[in-house]
Amino acid sequence: MKAQEAASRTCARWVGVDVGGTSIKWRAASADGATVDEGRVASHPASVGEQLRCLGDFIRSRHGEVRGIGVVCPGVIDEVQGRVVYAANLELAGLRPGELLAGDSGIPVRVGHDGRAAGLAEGLLGAGRGARSFVMIPIGTGISAALHLAGGMWGGATFCAGEIGHTPVFPDGEPCACGQRGCLEVYASAKGIARRYAAATGQDVGARGVERLLGADPLADEVWATAAKALALELAHLTLSVDPERFVIGGGLSRAGDTLLAPVRSELDALLAWRDAPSVTAAQLGEEAGRWGALALASMAAGSTDHERWSR
Repeated sequence: MKAQEAASRTCARWVGVDVGGTSIKWRAASADGATVDEGRVASHPASVGEQLRCLGDFIRSRHGEVRGIGVVCPGVIDEVQGRVVYAANLELAGLRPGELLAGDSGIPVRVGHDGRAAGLAEGLLGAGRGARSFVMIPIGTGISAALHLAGGMWGGATFCAGEIGHTPVFPDGEPCACGQRGCLEVYASAKGIARRYAAATGQDVGARGVERLLGADPLADEVWATAAKALALELAHLTLSVDPERFVIGGGLSRAGDTLLAPVRSELDALLAWRDAPSVTAAQLGEEAGRWGALALASMAAGSTDHERWSR
């Protein structure tokens, strides 16, 4: 029995692949979620489909016992058909990444949106664990949301749920690259914070640089406070529309911790005069969330519940 248990921990049952604009990360895991093998290769946007085909051949040659493959991608993903509808920075539109990875092996596959997969992972293993409903909001170059409602991830009628970065939080505000004005990510994304500080001072110090200047530079304080207010406004809208139990803030900007979250909580409390605000907490899985989410999709593709018993 002990020999069988040891073998199960070194046998790759599930494979998760996280396709990004700069790299493709993959992980093979055992039934209990232990890492058996993993890797990363640079993305070649114009030939990423062929990369996935070759990666699938490579992984299957190393791990012939795999029972399910999950793959997550940015863009608009038809998660029912397993097809990429649109991807801004990768030549994936019209392709079925799961089929490319599985080849003719017959291994079950499941394709998901990278942001929703990260939310799924936070719900299973991270800051969303134990909550029946939560909204995960990764904040980096842009801002999106993964909605975990009634025990499952919600993709929307057209698979576009969560594009909150282009919610106009300040009507007639600063222009956004999308063509609108006053969008959330103009003010509260890492790129937006850096841009607004640079526009005010002529100094491009990045969002982390603005954070380091807090308390010493009134312009940094103003830019940061506006970001917190913009984010709190969006959280208030989400609170009143979907009533989540918890907000989970992820992405690079979440590393600011309570420097960001404390003013957001304060602003959110002030906006919700007649009800309590949901809790606001930082994500826990970091850049590993995508691969964990893809692994969970692999388990789900095969009709397994292995992923429900994993722990970090």
